[in-house]
Amino acid sequence: MKLAVSIGVAVLALASAAPADAQRGLKSADATPRKAEDGAPTAIGGGSGLVVGGIEVDVGGTSANDARLAGWREAQRLAWPQLWARLSGRPESSAPRLADSVLDGMVSAIEIEREQIGPRRYVARLAVVFDRIRASAYLGGYANLASSPPFLLFPVLQDAAARHAHEAESPWREAWTRLRAGESPIDYVRIQPTPGDVILLNAWQADRRHLFLWRALIDRYQVADVLIPELILDRPWFGGPVSALLIVRFGVTGRELGRVRLVNRAGDVTALVDAAVREADRRYVAALRAGNLLPDPNLIPPDPKPVVVPEPEQQFVGGGAVVEGASIRVRVPTPDDATLQAIQRGVAGTPGVLGVRLQSFVLGGESVLEIVTPMSADQLRRALDTRGLRLDEGVLRRRAAGEAPLEADGPQQLLPAGD
Repeated sequence: MKLAVSIGVAVLALASAAPADAQRGLKSADATPRKAEDGAPTAIGGGSGLVVGGIEVDVGGTSANDARLAGWREAQRLAWPQLWARLSGRPESSAPRLADSVLDGMVSAIEIEREQIGPRRYVARLAVVFDRIRASAYLGGYANLASSPPFLLFPVLQDAAARHAHEAESPWREAWTRLRAGESPIDYVRIQPTPGDVILLNAWQADRRHLFLWRALIDRYQVADVLIPELILDRPWFGGPVSALLIVRFGVTGRELGRVRLVNRAGDVTALVDAAVREADRRYVAALRAGNLLPDPNLIPPDPKPVVVPEPEQQFVGGGAVVEGASIRVRVPTPDDATLQAIQRGVAGTPGVLGVRLQSFVLGGESVLEIVTPMSADQLRRALDTRGLRLDEGVLRRRAAGEAPLEADGPQQLLPAGD
């Protein structure tokens, strides 16, 4: 039997009391997230093993070592039905019955959360780590649920009038760090935020539906989509009970998967947020099982069309718009996200435009777009005018009501700039 122990508490004195052969071949279990450099994404789910924690055992034996090994085997027997129920959504009683020899091959480690060793008795709380690949052979059709694609974790907390995500440390963020790798089939990707990440992943970003910005974030953190669990705390008075409304959302559109109200009458915020994490994870796992955690295909940028780029030649348009070969940069007044998205759609649908890229976004100011086109600046201006857009002195805007369209200047032929 190959069992491994990861000891997170001081049990050196207990280890010395056990026979030497019980300690031979023990190693640490890779079931906790490793510390990452600042700013680097860290997976706190979908680790190398599937972890079932909080298994309580109380067994006896002919010796301390015999009782300990009996406790570990009992923990395996209790953990397997719980793992089956977690992934399948069915009751634990429906789990396949497996022999101890099969469980020995599936279990890669035993973590000791708490233990007491007597001469012939073993009382402990253990976590069982199942090897993801070996366990998949016995999970049948639920094996594909053993791990999800990587999802960016975006926890939002509203406490009184303050609403924040990564702007500051919060009990909600800390609660998610206590979720160990492998405890969930959901591959949560948590961010150790740098100052730049704090700006990008602020609480209001969770409510934005700007696809171009979300595409940049998905690409930056190398994830498939985003999970947005939001917790709204309510504290009637200091030292009194605390309650919270948990809203579980998925995707850049903020699709709601459910909501639930949690209450802790003792006023223990830490216990409340830990319970909220477990409830959010349960709902995400249920959504994964039902096939409702499919990444948004719109987050994958389309393959660029092949473009024959002419020799680089700079042209200048009045107001500072610069043409470099086959690209033109223009300024766009952006009072809100909807305005920028509408203008981007209009530009992308203009005949002769091969692509449009967002260079900078200033909410309430002027953003910068780069338009890829073989047309000259004047040809582009007239083509955009047919879409209700006016390019004037390097500024692109919607054509005002009553503003006359540009007069046609003969048949337009799309020519590379500079020809």
